[in-house]
Amino acid sequence: MPDDFRTLIDAQTLGNRVSEIAQQIRDRYQTPPLLVAIAQGARVFASRLSEHLGDWAQIREIGARSYGDGTESSGEVEVYDDADLDPRGREVLLLEDIVDTGRTVARVREHLLGRGAVSVDVATVLSKPTRRVVPVDLRFTGFEIPDVFVVGFGMDLAGRYRDLDRVAVAHPERGRASSITQ
Repeated sequence: MPDDFRTLIDAQTLGNRVSEIAQQIRDRYQTPPLLVAIAQGARVFASRLSEHLGDWAQIREIGARSYGDGTESSGEVEVYDDADLDPRGREVLLLEDIVDTGRTVARVREHLLGRGAVSVDVATVLSKPTRRVVPVDLRFTGFEIPDVFVVGFGMDLAGRYRDLDRVAVAHPERGRASSITQ
């Protein structure tokens, strides 16, 4: 990791919050929802949730692209899934790493409802409400963060830094943010 990346949310704080979200999911649903992780970013979140949810963790993936190799969304969201993802008649909990503009979550939610999901709620690790251009309802949010570009815990910069166990500000010069700890 480059020396100028600054930790925004440390690994322990992330782990604690994921555990809390897992409990909130169990409290919210009568029966296990179908968990659908937006690949690739939400894989880490999905994996950590599954550790806490046990038999409740039937996880599938759906693909959505809007960033390419840059740090700014293109505004166009391409959604793709496979035959193993069947949301018909199911309550779906869409898992996302970060909700920024809201376009991706809104587009994937619309896609899943169009494929027959009974409902689609959203759980995200991070939310940047100041960047929202499409209103989205987030059922479970780990942390609200300011408008800074972050990496780690599944989030990347041109395919790099996803494997960091914490969330770090990738370009500190673009915005100031204080650390989030419990």
